[in-house]
This record gives sequence, C-alpha cells and structure tokens, in this order.
Amino acid sequence: MDAYLNELSVRVFSNNEEAQDAFLLLGKCLHKMSELGVSNVRMTNEIMKKGILPGQTWNRILNNETVIGKDLKSVLINKLCTLEPIDNLEDKYNVLEFSYNKIPCKGLGWASESMENTLALGFRQENVWDNGSYNVDINLLDEDGNELPLTSGCKHVVSPDEVETHRDFLLKKINIPTNGKVLAKRSAKLFPHLRFAEQASNQLEKIKDPVVVQQVYWRLLDLERVAANSTSSISPEKFKYKTTPESETRSRLPQLKILFLDGKTRLCSWHSRFTPSAGRIHFCPNESEQIFYIGYIGEKIAD
Repeated sequence: MDAYLNELSVRVFSNNEEAQDAFLLLGKCLHKMSELGVSNVRMTNEIMKKGILPGQTWNRILNNETVIGKDLKSVLINKLCTLEPIDNLEDKYNVLEFSYNKIPCKGLGWASESMENTLALGFRQENVWDNGSYNVDINLLDEDGNELPLTSGCKHVVSPDEVETHRDFLLKKINIPTNGKVLAKRSAKLFPHLRFAEQASNQLEKIKDPVVVQQVYWRLLDLERVAANSTSSISPEKFKYKTTPESETRSRLPQLKILFLDGKTRLCSWHSRFTPSAGRIHFCPNESEQIFYIGYIGEKIAD
C-alpha cells in the first residue's frame, strides 16, 4: 500500500535544529505507517528541487549529517519514492489536475478518497497543515471526454499519533480482497444490509484487477453504511462517493429491471460510480427495510 507526501507542506526551515526536528518527526511517521502496512510514501519530483535550508535543496539535505543521521537517511531513501512517471495513474483515472485553494497538489490529490484513498503525509508546521482532513478539487474527464469537476476529502497526518488514529482504516485496507471472486464470497458478511442479484454476484466474481476490486469494495462499503442508517428517503449527499439516481429517460432501460433471488424484479435506477473507467453499481434502495438491492456491477450501461 502506498501513501503520498504533501508537497505543499515542504518549506524552508530557519536553522539546522528546526530542520532536524522536522525530519525526525517525518521518520517516526514513516515507521508508524510501515507498521500499519504502508510500504512506500510517494512524492513528486518537484520536491527534490525545493529549498529545505538556505542554499540546500532536498537532495542536498539528505547528505547533511548535522540534520539527517545515517539511520534516518536510510529510512527516508527506502520509504520515500518518487511519484513520476505517473502516466499509469493519470490514464487510469483520466485526471487533468488537482488543486487545494487553487494551488496544484499532486500528493493530496492522489491520496484523496476519490483516487487512491490512502493517507497524505506532511511536515508539521505551526498553525498550518494541522487538520486531519482537507478537501481537494479534482478535474478529470468522464467517459464521454467531458471535464468533470469534483471535490474529494483527503486524510492528512503530520505525527505518529495522527497515523495511529487511522489504524483501523489502514488495517482494513490490508485485508481488502484483491480479486472479485473472494469479495463476492465474503459479501454477505462484509455487507449485511446489501442483497445481491445473481447477475451482480457473477459480475463481481469476474473482476480480476485488484485496483477495480478495491474501488468496488469502498463503494459497496459506502452503500452498506447508508443502508444501515437509512430512516428516510436517501439522497445523493448522504453518500461519500458520487451516487445518484438515473435520469427519467435512462430509468426506462430494460437492463435496470433486475431479477433477485427472492423472485422479485426490482428497478435498480440508483447507481454509485467507481473508477478506473466508467464503473457503475446499480441498486434499488428499500429504506424501510434498511436494505439496498445490488443488481448490476460493471461498465456504464449503454443507452
């Protein structure tokens, strides 16, 4: 599992002691993250060119033993990896740009819940980057090539204690099934408020890409959470991920009328989107029973 370094938190320190304290804390965060299954923290190439001390960039500071000792240097070299080339990530999600307060932010963007859904690690600063979550503006292309702006939350940490608060989240990520067949077999236990049509279970079993399986898992977990807590009609804002009803026209598609194991045919006109590509999970909510009926998992259904 990867996390991402928040390049916006990298700054010029006033003296060696301040820089030493910051890197020691960063090293402790890397150690704690490693304990919880984070193998690498990826960072942009731009960080290498940033000043850390007057006249010293990131690359040079790694060789400054008055700031970074040999043991810490080894940890930083082994755990911090460059992000580029990022063509595979950009192609996978069709991303155009990320920004925070209109400032480009690759680290926060890739770590955000709508992308890789992991942690962003930053340098601690007084009165800056001291929140546990930040909203990132994302601009990507939808399946039709149109620009699709969205805002996504990003989990952010600057200390080992803050990493520890995400223990359950990180350990759960480690235990996420990596193929659809396993996820399908565990679905009844993982999602007690979801009921799967035979069609949906078969579609889930056929997914082999672990990235897609992970994305489907998080969307199903989102549906499970809303279903378990539904006491009135659902609405898009109740979901963490983009989840909406189909238009009146598309709701007439015969493919959305799906037979379930109880012998009933239900209109699965609500859908949760997942990436990469134009993934859809179609479902029919029954708020009074606190049950969502999952009818379809796959690519967007054509008109």
